[in-house]
This record gives sequence, C-alpha cells and structure tokens, in this order.
Amino acid sequence: MRDFIDNLIGRLLIVAAILAAASLVAQYGFFLPESYLGYLFKVDIVIIILFVSENFIRLGIARKRLGYLKTHWLDFALIGLFGAQIISLRFFSESTLVVMSLAKLDIRSLTKAYIIAAQVYMGAVLFIKTIDANRFIARLRLTAPQLVLLSFASAIGIGTLLLLLPRATATGHPMALIDALFTATSATCVTGLIVVDTGSYFSHFGQAIILFLIQLGGIGIMSLVAFSAAVMGRGIGVRQRAVLRDILSSDFIGEVTPLIRNIILITLSFEVIGVLVLSKIWARDFASPLVTFYYAVFHSVSAFCNAGFSLFDDSLMRFSGRPDVVLTFAVLIILGGLGFMVVSNLASAAYRRIRGDRVGGRLTLHTKTVLAMSVSLLVVGAVIVFLLEGGRSEVGSSQHQRLLTAFFTSVTARTAGFSTVSVGSLTAPTALIIILLMFIGASPGGTGGGTKTSTIAVLLATIRSILRGRPNVEIFKRTIPTDIVNKAICVVLLSLGLIFVSSIAISALEHEPLTEVLFECVSAFGTVGLSRGLTQHLTAPSKLVIITTMFFGRIGPLTLGLAIGQRSRETAYAYPTERVVIG
Repeated sequence: MRDFIDNLIGRLLIVAAILAAASLVAQYGFFLPESYLGYLFKVDIVIIILFVSENFIRLGIARKRLGYLKTHWLDFALIGLFGAQIISLRFFSESTLVVMSLAKLDIRSLTKAYIIAAQVYMGAVLFIKTIDANRFIARLRLTAPQLVLLSFASAIGIGTLLLLLPRATATGHPMALIDALFTATSATCVTGLIVVDTGSYFSHFGQAIILFLIQLGGIGIMSLVAFSAAVMGRGIGVRQRAVLRDILSSDFIGEVTPLIRNIILITLSFEVIGVLVLSKIWARDFASPLVTFYYAVFHSVSAFCNAGFSLFDDSLMRFSGRPDVVLTFAVLIILGGLGFMVVSNLASAAYRRIRGDRVGGRLTLHTKTVLAMSVSLLVVGAVIVFLLEGGRSEVGSSQHQRLLTAFFTSVTARTAGFSTVSVGSLTAPTALIIILLMFIGASPGGTGGGTKTSTIAVLLATIRSILRGRPNVEIFKRTIPTDIVNKAICVVLLSLGLIFVSSIAISALEHEPLTEVLFECVSAFGTVGLSRGLTQHLTAPSKLVIITTMFFGRIGPLTLGLAIGQRSRETAYAYPTERVVIG
C-alpha cells in the first residue's frame, strides 16, 4: 500500500510540476490579459496544495519520519515561510511596515502580493524537484562524458525556449529561433559571441536568463546540482560521486564533495568581490545605485566565467583608458581561467604555509604547469601585441593606454571575449597571434575553453623530449605518464580537425576571407567570444556551424569522442610490432 501511494504521488507531482512550470512561463514570458492571470492564480493554488500535501503524505507513510524530516527540511521550511507570508498579508496587510515593504517592491495591490508569494513558492519547489530529477539522471548507466553532453544540451534547449518568450526581448516580439539557439549556446558554453546586442535587444528578464545560463555553464551543471543536493540534505550517492569524480578528474571519490564545495565557494567569493569593486568604480557612471549594482553583478559573473557578454554596446571600449575597470576585469578573467583546482591548491598551500606546515603547502605539478604556461602566454602575448599594434592610434592615445590595451588583449584572448579595442581594426599578424592564444585557451577545471594550457605544456614537453632524444616526457622534474601524453596529442588533433571542418563549411557558405572565417571559428571553439564582425552577418546555416563549434569546444573534443564511443575495454592480446617511417 505504501508503494502504491508513493507511486501515485510521484505521478501526480510530475503533472503538477509541468503545470507549475507552464504557469510561471505563461505569467512571466507572455503579455496576458488580467482575466487570464486570475485563472492562472487559481491553477497555482491547486498546484501549491498538491506540493504541500505531498510532503505531509510522504512524511506520514515514511518508515523513518525523523530521517525524512532531516533530508527534506528545506521543503518544510519553504512551507513554513510561504504560510508566514500568507498570514502576514491576510492579517497585517494594513500595517505600515507591510505597506512600505510592498511599495518598495512595486507591489500596489494585495492580490498581486498573493500571486507573487505563490509564484516564489512554486519556483523554489520546482528548483528542488529539478535537483531531485538530476540526481535520478546521474544514477543512470551513462558515462561521465555522456552526462556532460546531456546536461549541456538540456540547458541549451531550455535556455533557447526561454529566450523565445516575448517578454525576453525589449520590444516584446519573439526573436528568431536560430538566434535564440545561438544566444543560449553562447551563454551556456560561456563563449560570448552574439548575433544581437545583449544590452539593448533583451529585456531585464532576457538578460537574467542569459546571466543564469552563464553561471550554470561556468560552474558546471553537474557540480551545481550536486552542491545543491548536499546543501539541501539530499546527499550525494556513490554512483553520483563516481560520475562526478570522472567529470572533475579527481583521484578519489572522497575528494568529490570537498572539491565541489570549493568550486562553488571560490566562484561566489570572487564574483562577490568583483561586484563590490565594480560597484565602487562605477558609482559615478550610472544614474542610480540599483543600476550600478545590476551592471556590476552581470559583468562580474560574465568576467569570472570568461563569458564575454556585456551590457555595453561596445563591450569595454568606452573604458579603455580606465586602468581601474580594465585591471578589475583582467583579474576576474585570469582567476576564472586558471581553474578551480589551481586556485584551491594555491589557497590551501598559502594557508598551510602561514600555519608553518611546509610539507602540506606543496604546489602540485598541475598547478605549477598551469601557472608557468599562463604567465608565459600573458607576457609573451602582451609583448607581441604591443610590438605589432603599439604604434597605431586605434589601440590608444598614449603609451600607457597602449600597454594596457596590449595586456588586456592578451588576457581576453584566453577565452574571455571582452575587448577594449575594435578587434576588426587589428592587423592580420595581430589577429593570427590572437587566434593562437584563443586556440590554447584557459586551463582545465576552469570557466574557459580551448585546448587548455596544460595540454599545450605536455605537447611542448613531448617535442622537447623527442628533440633531445630522451625516453620520458618530463615537466618540473616529474615524468608525465604515457596516457596523458596520448590524450594531449589527441585533444590537439581533434581540435584542429574541428576547426578545419567548421572553417571549410563557413568559407563555402559565406565566401568570406579565410582569416576572418578562421578567427570566428577558433573564437567559437575556444569559447572566447572575440569577433571581427563576421558573426552578426552570418546566414542561418553558418550560425548552426558556429553553434556546433561552440558546443563541442565547451565540452571538449575528447569528451565528445568518449561520449559517442564505447567504454574502454582491456584487451588480452597485442598485435606484432612493426615500425613505420616518420618525417
């Protein structure tokens, strides 16, 4: 009987969740008459009754009621909070405090207050149900690469549907399907390539959707789901831990929860710091503190996630002479691109060194490799860009501004996508240098794309070992395993193949100069977002090519190959060895 009731409730909740999502989308995504809103509010009440009843019924039939309360404390807390809101509105609606609070939120009627309270509760419950559904998906017999593929594809699909809503645009007219798909893919893959201006074309609702997709894609969908489940007390199962271990490239299952916690805390900490700094810097640039805070939040998240989306129609070109703004963005971009494992290792090592624990304060080989490559690329890139463009007035009116522009160009080319100079005005040699930086990209475990700094480091170390006639590949007096070397070679070759195919496709479709096409394709693959002006003029087929390139570039060519291929199998045999001529 208990199982029958549980199954019946589960099926009813699926219907209720679908109705709740449809109701919220209808109310916030469309321009509906007041009469329709009244009917929808009645539907919302029925849905809320089902959601509330579910918790108490499951509590009543649970074998261990105390255990159920511990794992579902948030559900009951939301019920209590919703009940307190309704009681306050019902009995204290005429009090000065309630009236002033509602006025600050621009709520002028008691009915609207009831509706918003119901919508907030339904939205919170839907979030919890989504977490539970994702935990169920994580238990399916799918490999880690397949789950990464599925999670990103799902987020892009939902984001596309939301951006198609009339209220997502400033004009109230739905955008074209291909443009919505392009924007959702660019945001989720933290690329930054755009076909419409983000600040003027989208409403605040549309911009909020884009910001959510950026945050989701930057942190990692599976990581965010697992962290939310742990915070809510749902726990993370062994199967889910094993999958996350593979996704996060962790050595032990026990390291998964601390690593996810560090990822979320690092992200939120740096984004909050970015918001505070930008709010202080931009205090005199905007009409009100609320607008300043809004712009600071959007750009702090976009910068740390290396997304490149900007609410300014010229990206950051209006701030090219402002070192405070440019350097703040540069720091956020660099920290986001280093990778969570590197930042966590640096923080842990610094903390242990302060405490006097020199043994525990060791930097890992991965951290050393990433730092060495990142610093080298930033310095070399800035120097070359300055030498190539330093004498041109397009990059700055003074020597200091040209140095700042060269440095920021080197930073942003590593998957960030913001620009303080018109990329289309840069010379062909500079564009080729930027293409190389975009191809290398950021570091593993971070918010950027590309082939990754550590991959190129291993490849360079392999070339050095071959030229010196050494049998082993070595970095910082450590031998790199053969499987890592093979993966690095595979990633680079697959990446070059993807860029080659997409460049051929767009060249055939658009008949544009090869340099311009190659620049856009590498920018899409590296999830950079820099453009020389070609993307906004592409036809629908070419946009699909860029969409595909962004998607494959974000999840990684090797991850794609592992997702569509079979699981690795150990063979009990080996073919005879024979040499072939190389070079």
